[in-house]
Amino acid sequence: MALHRTSLPTRKALGDIGNVVGGLAPRDTGLEKPGADGSQTDRSAMGQRQEVAALLNNLREKAKRTSAADDAGQTWGATRSRTTTFKPRDYSSGSATNATLDGSNHKSITSLLLSRSEASTRKSKVEVPDIDAADRDDPLACTEYVNDIYSYWRRVEPNTQVPLDYMREQTDINDKMRAILIDWLVEVHLKFKLMSETLFLTTNLIDRFLTKDSVSRKNLQLVGVTAMLLAAKYEEIWAPEVRDFVYISDKAYNRQQILDMEKKILNRLGFNLTVPTPFHFLARYLKAAGADKQCELLAHFLTELALPEYSMLKYSGSLLSAAAVYTALKTLGRNPFPVALEHYTGVTEAQIRPCAQQLVQLHKRAPEASLQAVNKKYSIAKFLEVAKLPPALSLLDGPSSSVGSSK
Repeated sequence: MALHRTSLPTRKALGDIGNVVGGLAPRDTGLEKPGADGSQTDRSAMGQRQEVAALLNNLREKAKRTSAADDAGQTWGATRSRTTTFKPRDYSSGSATNATLDGSNHKSITSLLLSRSEASTRKSKVEVPDIDAADRDDPLACTEYVNDIYSYWRRVEPNTQVPLDYMREQTDINDKMRAILIDWLVEVHLKFKLMSETLFLTTNLIDRFLTKDSVSRKNLQLVGVTAMLLAAKYEEIWAPEVRDFVYISDKAYNRQQILDMEKKILNRLGFNLTVPTPFHFLARYLKAAGADKQCELLAHFLTELALPEYSMLKYSGSLLSAAAVYTALKTLGRNPFPVALEHYTGVTEAQIRPCAQQLVQLHKRAPEASLQAVNKKYSIAKFLEVAKLPPALSLLDGPSSSVGSSK
């Protein structure tokens, strides 16, 4: 009996449909089926093998087309998940990436960041001079606590700063009357030879009281002289007496009226007279700037020019003082913002400049202004005639600021 061995297609692990349909092919058992004609059996087996081979070829082609469509992302409703493979980086090749690791030509990102960090830390730090070093042995200078004191004053300063629009609540007085009152009090202050602290505290008491109580026009001067009496009692060693203020006001008010107003002001203000004024900051900033007598007087002149101006209330006392020192240094042709001044003021030149521009405007108009008390005071030899110095008009370059003059 002749034996016929059927050769099956090679089976593959994946992607070959022959694994599934291979069972359709006749298996070779080594025995021939009995039949009437052996050649007919051979032809029948060959026909079956050809049909199976054709079917397998069709299925393989269909599988290839389906796989290609899946890879191109064009088959809708495909159940096979698409995966993305990442090609591993080849550090052995001479690519641009490998070139970045070459320290002779380029730096890696880590080394670049490290070098920048080291460069930033290598920047020379500006030495801030210790302005209190010379006063270490002076117990009155309070060098151990002076920085804490000024830090506290800056922190509580907003609590005692009056709102800019408080005059709207007054029905019988306005900002021009306030300016006239303060201008007159500058003359009284000079007449009584009082300290600068007294003048600044007087102005502060007046503004704070006007925010809490409505004052008539006839009593505005009474508020002014009483505020100066309180400030003198607080600041001076020998304060003027009540009768002195009765006399200086041309007996417009009697002793009892002043005493009654004194009690009223104290009650309205809660007996709080310990407040930071521009004078306190001015003394500190002048020390930081290393100012001489002329610069000191010029800064005081500019600060006192701002006292009658209602619009200058928008600036805090610390900023006004910093701007006055800045403008005084600029007027004298010196460095207007030395390192020590920047450090101890805690503000930038950009923050100071708008206020400084308004001070220059006030200085420029001072000789022709209707209120002349401050200008005349600083035009005498005792104050080195600093009011006669030309204003620092160079500060007016750029964005200008205007301030209304008191008429």
